Amino acid sequence: MDNKTIEFISIVTGQYEFLKNDVTKCVEYWMPEVPAPILLFSVVGKSIVNHLNFFNENEKLSIFQHIELGMTSDNEELAIAVATGLVESLVTASDANELVWKEIEYYLHVESKKHALAWKNFGQ
Repeated sequence: MDNKTIEFISIVTGQYEFLKNDVTKCVEYWMPEVPAPILLFSVVGKSIVNHLNFFNENEKLSIFQHIELGMTSDNEELAIAVATGLVESLVTASDANELVWKEIEYYLHVESKKHALAWKNFGQ
């Protein structure tokens, strides 16, 4: 896992103990190996969905802006992990609750929303 990916996870999990705890559990589970970035990002996405009501408006705006920055990153490993890990897990984890999905869709930006909608409609 490269430094850009580690930095991204640190920024997203930042001040939120529940996000840090979920990432830590994933890392500990895979020890002594390092989990693939896509796996860590999927844990973060699922945790965001599970705790969406915890975030205030500014925190949601910040988190989803950061997700968009990851999606559009020049760092290919980071962009792929954000798309196929984080964004796809946002969609999958919210599938059972249309209200949660609509809120996530509202906060997603252009590229992350485009990927999320493609994933949501895949196979339909």
